[in-house]
Amino acid sequence: MISANDVLQAISEIHQYSMLLIELKNSRTIVIQHSIDGTSYFKLEGGLKPNERHNLVKKLPKTNHPSNLKHMTIEELISEVTGQTAKHIWLETMGDNKREHGFLSIAELKAFLRTNPHG
Repeated sequence: MISANDVLQAISEIHQYSMLLIELKNSRTIVIQHSIDGTSYFKLEGGLKPNERHNLVKKLPKTNHPSNLKHMTIEELISEVTGQTAKHIWLETMGDNKREHGFLSIAELKAFLRTNPHG
């Protein structure tokens, strides 16, 4: 289960030009986007197919946000994920070292972030 501390720790450790997507078992997807303008939080009803995820990763940094995403505050994000279980987690790094990392749990993500400080 995801705790508020897990979320805050992940947000503080991911690189500035990264996007974290957490598909929850309750059929919601949470998106945390770090950019030059700050951090944004979004919620999407349902999961994302691989091609939908890739399109979202490409489009989100270049636009306000797609219409199917609901913008959230940090408080809403924490409330939304606390006590939930992750189905899939993706960490998308942008910029020169563009990469996609997949995780099955928050614990796996946290272990990765500890060993790769620039996620």
